[in-house]
Amino acid sequence: MDELVEVLTEDGKQTGERINKSIAHKEGICHGISAIALINNNGRLLIQKRSSNKKTEPNKWDLSGAGHIDIDETPEQAAIRELYEETGIKIKIEELKLIDIYLNKAKLDNNTFINHFTYLFLIQKDIDINSIKIQESEVSNIAFVNKKKYNELFNNKEMVEAIKYCNKILDYMK
Repeated sequence: MDELVEVLTEDGKQTGERINKSIAHKEGICHGISAIALINNNGRLLIQKRSSNKKTEPNKWDLSGAGHIDIDETPEQAAIRELYEETGIKIKIEELKLIDIYLNKAKLDNNTFINHFTYLFLIQKDIDINSIKIQESEVSNIAFVNKKKYNELFNNKEMVEAIKYCNKILDYMK
């Protein structure tokens, strides 16, 4: 089933118009995304590898959690929901720190247009990686990485396209 998303202006203002996510991606219509970077007390970032069956950027590494903001959902609520759905990690809204807002526009190889007004959140929390329960339809692997490994994955183009906008998380990594 295709999700509904709210059309946004490219500076993040709500328009009140709702469309199917697939149409937004086909036509490059701006809509909201929340992304979350979970960094442990050792300064390592939790990353997830996208499942091979994902329509966009399969088998690429991504942040700890990310996804579309549902209708009538705040960016914070979307970040909490996405992290839980993809990893089983429960967090509270007061643990989130908004560290950036940016517009991600791109055309992917499969004629998908990305036009995401993105909220990037940080959470600093220790998590036992063995307690994480990945959503296999979305995620194929998880890992904690230091800044050196993160940069290596980035430079080798093993990470999703949008990661190029997330360099503020490097300030929190070791």
